Amino acid sequence: MKKNILWVVADHQALANRDVGPDVFPLQARLRATGVEFERAYTVLPICSPARASMLTGLYPHTHGLTENDGRFGGRAELDSSDHMIQHDFAAAGYRCGWFGKWHLSQDGDATDFGFEGYSLPGYGYPYSTDAYRAYLSRFHDGPLNAEIEAPGEARLPVGHRIDMTAADEWYEYEAGSSILHGPEEVHEAYFIADLAKSWIDSLEDDTPFFLRVDAWGPHPPYTIPSGFQSDLGHVPLTGNLSHDLDNRPQHHADYRDEWLHALPEEGRDWALLSRRAIEHCIVVERALMTLVDHLEAAGRLEDTIIVFCADHGDAVASNGGVMNKGSLMVEETLRIPMLFSGPGVAPGHRSDALTCSMDIAPTLADLTGIPLRNTLQGVSIASDLTTPDGPATRTRLMSQHYGLHTLILQRCLHMEGWKYIIQADGFEELYHLDQDPCELSNRAQDPVVADRRATMRRNLLAEMDAQQDNDPRLTRIRETLGQV
Repeated sequence: MKKNILWVVADHQALANRDVGPDVFPLQARLRATGVEFERAYTVLPICSPARASMLTGLYPHTHGLTENDGRFGGRAELDSSDHMIQHDFAAAGYRCGWFGKWHLSQDGDATDFGFEGYSLPGYGYPYSTDAYRAYLSRFHDGPLNAEIEAPGEARLPVGHRIDMTAADEWYEYEAGSSILHGPEEVHEAYFIADLAKSWIDSLEDDTPFFLRVDAWGPHPPYTIPSGFQSDLGHVPLTGNLSHDLDNRPQHHADYRDEWLHALPEEGRDWALLSRRAIEHCIVVERALMTLVDHLEAAGRLEDTIIVFCADHGDAVASNGGVMNKGSLMVEETLRIPMLFSGPGVAPGHRSDALTCSMDIAPTLADLTGIPLRNTLQGVSIASDLTTPDGPATRTRLMSQHYGLHTLILQRCLHMEGWKYIIQADGFEELYHLDQDPCELSNRAQDPVVADRRATMRRNLLAEMDAQQDNDPRLTRIRETLGQV
């Protein structure tokens, strides 16, 4: 019998604040007990559209061409019918392919234009004003669904201001802020898309294999917490680099910090509140997505289903000198993501420190299900890390990319042997020993004591760029610097 796939993707993940305890996150706790958690998982590029395109294609952004969210900096603005993605291989093998939730891979089309069934929206998408959501809302709530501003974002809406979410036509903020959604927990969009996905599962014949993606819009600023939400979340510690002066960091780090200093009013820079709301938003989303797992179990389909949970990228909320969102930062807060696998063929109850990234999921699912792939992928299958997690790790090094967000800032990053190296287009280098300095407080790129380590990281990053044909002519200075070993 063919194995089913349930691949659930959350948005921003405030991993720097995970000291609240592993069991706070319900879906991760369940998958951790029954499968493998990768504790050193990274996004291939910490921006939505490039990361999402890499998940589906198994290719680096420089190869599939989406290097930003909207086509600036010479990249493509969207995927189109010329792109071959993993769902096409599963459909060819007889799978029904569903997608519910955030798409953010084409400006005018949605997932149904790429071979999926289900519910999604063009562009970034705003679900709360759709007819489908209003019909869902009527089951739980009467009257307007108001979001009350709690911490102002970049639009500087005053505290206490209320927005009718079903009457609006777009998100009232995109990059900062928090609000209280006046209604039971089930009014959150994550429960809405989970409900749609459950109905789709019920429509399938029992012997029909499925490939199902469910992508929440959250957690993402503005952090939106239903008033009916309750949890046992205790103290949420602030990040270890919140007060960092960013000395010996790239200039764009300080520039980004200063942008937020001027963009947000004082009450919008309540870092303790925003840290808590970011984590609570994660919990709300995971509770909603957990209902899918429960539904599969009740339907008797869980034992034949491989489940993957990940995020498109991280969230720099209340970190790195006082910033929100992600900007052009390649810090651990924006790069690190959760990644967990569970299901048939996956060893239960393991935590792995093997390097991996979101681009590796597509080839791994193909290996676990035996589905042949038409294209050669740049991601690598980590199936052996799932079946024999105590064996040698598949990856020994990992390259991530960045082209900048809103401003062109070309960067390349390498993780290897507990170290992290970043270089930007003007040749500025960063080097951190993450095992000793997880908050990246000490840039050791110019430290003669670790000159050999810098040479090793340079040499391996250049080798990885060559192996992946990462040959953008704007990287000339980077290549010249890397060659100086």
